[in-house]
Amino acid sequence: MTEDELIERLNAAMSTPYGKARSALLEDVVRRADASTHQELAFYARLVLVTAYIMGAEPRKSLVPFTRCVTDWDADPAKYQAHEHTFLWCFKYVPSTLSKFPEVSLDQTYAVVDDMERRWRAGGHSMQTVHHYRWLVADHIGDAATAAEEFRLWSTTPRDDLSDCIGCDPTAKAQHLIEVGQPAEAVALAAGVLDGQLTCNEQPQQMLTALLPAYVAEGMYSEAAEAHRRAYRKLRSLPGELATYADHIIFCARTGNETRAVELIERHLGELADPPTTFAEMRFAAAAALALSRVDLMIRRPQETDIASGELSAQLAARALELAAQFDVRNSTGHQSAVIRSILDAEPWVEYLPLSETARRAYVRAQASAPVSEEVVAVGPDPVGSGWLDKAEEDWQNDRRDQAIAAWQAFADEVPEQERSKLDQARLLDGRGLSLLGQGEAALDAWREALALYAELGEEVRLLRDRGRIARALGELGQIAEGLATGEEPLRRLIANDEPRRRGGWQYSLATLLAQADRVEEALQELANLRSAPDTEDELRAAAGILQCNLLVPLERLEEAESAATAGLATKHDVPRSFTYRQRGWIRIALDRPDEAVPDLEEAIALAIGDPDAEIHIGLCRLELARAYLFTGRALEAAETGEEALPVLRDPALASFEADVRGVLMDAYRALGELDQALAQVRTLLAATPEDVHPQWLGNLRQDEGLLLERMDRDKEAVDVFLAAAEHFETAELPVAYVQAVRLAAQSARYSGDFDLVVQLLDRARPVLESLPSADESVLFQQAGIHWDLAILKMQQGSVEEALAEARSAAQYYERGGYEGQLTNARLLIAEHGTTDEAMLQEIFEGLPTGDESWYRAGWLLVDRLRTLGRPADADALENRLQA
Repeated sequence: MTEDELIERLNAAMSTPYGKARSALLEDVVRRADASTHQELAFYARLVLVTAYIMGAEPRKSLVPFTRCVTDWDADPAKYQAHEHTFLWCFKYVPSTLSKFPEVSLDQTYAVVDDMERRWRAGGHSMQTVHHYRWLVADHIGDAATAAEEFRLWSTTPRDDLSDCIGCDPTAKAQHLIEVGQPAEAVALAAGVLDGQLTCNEQPQQMLTALLPAYVAEGMYSEAAEAHRRAYRKLRSLPGELATYADHIIFCARTGNETRAVELIERHLGELADPPTTFAEMRFAAAAALALSRVDLMIRRPQETDIASGELSAQLAARALELAAQFDVRNSTGHQSAVIRSILDAEPWVEYLPLSETARRAYVRAQASAPVSEEVVAVGPDPVGSGWLDKAEEDWQNDRRDQAIAAWQAFADEVPEQERSKLDQARLLDGRGLSLLGQGEAALDAWREALALYAELGEEVRLLRDRGRIARALGELGQIAEGLATGEEPLRRLIANDEPRRRGGWQYSLATLLAQADRVEEALQELANLRSAPDTEDELRAAAGILQCNLLVPLERLEEAESAATAGLATKHDVPRSFTYRQRGWIRIALDRPDEAVPDLEEAIALAIGDPDAEIHIGLCRLELARAYLFTGRALEAAETGEEALPVLRDPALASFEADVRGVLMDAYRALGELDQALAQVRTLLAATPEDVHPQWLGNLRQDEGLLLERMDRDKEAVDVFLAAAEHFETAELPVAYVQAVRLAAQSARYSGDFDLVVQLLDRARPVLESLPSADESVLFQQAGIHWDLAILKMQQGSVEEALAEARSAAQYYERGGYEGQLTNARLLIAEHGTTDEAMLQEIFEGLPTGDESWYRAGWLLVDRLRTLGRPADADALENRLQA
């Protein structure tokens, strides 16, 4: 195999994510390189393999190839001098790896560190890294004095290019400071790191994890919750992070978040079957044992039966102590056993630390809410006879429903049937109907029987009341026409003539019945009158606002609906308040004010948590909250909230809401750079697509899939997906969208190097545009885009003159369509490659807004042109202006 072929295989392997697949590909490269004469390439491939083993959860395997590299280097250092930095960098992995396996002697670890020091000194490198790893070994065995001295030397010795990165080096220092009881110093050390630009793929998640106990110790609870959520999200799908998961489980267990700890345990428990290191197994087992000792649950295990949390806790604790003892035998100390016992016996840091704003709101409400005392009612002697009926009606009118039902029952128990007057019988039937509200025909039967008695007695007002009640019940049963026929006229008479305190209730009933009959404007007028009446009770006024809001939303009268919802929030009952907060949150999103929707939806969830009947409502609240978070740039919260909503909304009856959640998750994952998860959501949506879905929706979704594939450098796949999107747009008779999708396919074809296909695809799009109105802005944009795509293709192929011709055509279309940004790009290409003086670049630069991205681009091109023209003073002046 040639060297170029080996390099191609090596590059392909290095583009694969860390894990066993990457390691296997690199192992193949090493075998092939060893079988060839390319010794330097074999050496470098081994170093890459060492790193892959370390980052891919197989650190033990790294020792064999690294030992071979040491042997090869020492045999002929000059041969491999080009790879000195990588070789020494890999040297740093060894002390850490050896310390995490108790079967490796401590002397062997010390020997490696001594060898590190010798090589560092021979190469003239700073001892900062050597002190770091001497600290690591001393800290591991519990040698506090040596650890403190090495920490001092590590912190005062200058850094160099072999020091750990600006994120990882302070992370280890923060761990030391926390261990020696200096959490404030750890937080201060980390502040500058977290505020800076981190490029290491282990940061900021490792630093945030290290800071968890420090944040709690310093009372920085919101920072602790944010650190846990941000860091664990980054870590949860990475290989080899079992020990770090342990830190998050301990954090959850010691902050009252045992349910969250169990979630993490169940997710990662299977990794104990093949732990990256013995040390990681020990830490995870101890952390899980602590958390499980604080709950009484059945724990799910992969490929095993569920087990009681207490039983699993005991098993894991025993395993952790067993492994700690092995380390202590190797280290000749009792330090690791002491550490593990301190974890197993750990007390809570705080009673409860909410991990989200909704959890915080719910906790605050629970802490603040005292038992609601019953309204104090003057207590006299128990009524007798029909006095019970008077009491029942008074209690019902004043929303003391349980007392009312008890009073009706007391009358029934006390007064024999033969002693009841017809009026008593009718009033008792009223009570039976009210007691049976929501139970269908049973209530109606009671009121209809009462009607006959009231008619016989000439009790006109009571007869009207029962007709109004019957009408409302019929409406609830969907018998709208009969309800209106029965109750509209009686309800209007009651509104005009009943006792003043009852009139508002009848008006609300009439509004409800009119709304059910689609007489919405009449219903809204009744509700407006009810809300404006000075003697309307507060609770009824709030209920009217809620109903008014629900009627205004479908009419798209959103500002009025928002005002009505705000009035509805005056209700003292948590469930309707929760629903109203959700409705107002939805309205505010629709009004493009998602920042105001966020607190509404958070409060809606907090009000409903704990209600066993509110699960779906909470799921829908979380859907809208995830959407609001996404629209306000809070992608992490959007993803976590959407993930909480998804399991609740998987019922087939809620399929549209499930699709909405997955759409939000797709966008949130994309914003977080979690492209694999975003792609999984797209493909789940595609798999569940109903047959009658609109082709435009399918086209949009396939286009999203293609854009994700393109970002993942899977350009050949993206071509096919974009073309599938184009077919859906063609079916939907959306020619401009069709052209856009074909252009995206051509772009992916160019990225993949299939230049002939690019031209074929763009030729396919041209006739579609030619059939459309040429002055249409969207058509002009796509016409320009085709020329621009060809310009970029020709530049990539080295055909500058052809590229300039296409760019000029693109510029003409962009100018006609008024697309200033795209026009600037085309003119800059023309100026850079089609002119030799500074005039055009100067004109473009001066015409752009200062500080704009294009302004900087044009400015730097102009700097280069001025230097080419031998005008260094002008170039320097412009450069200073750009850097100011």
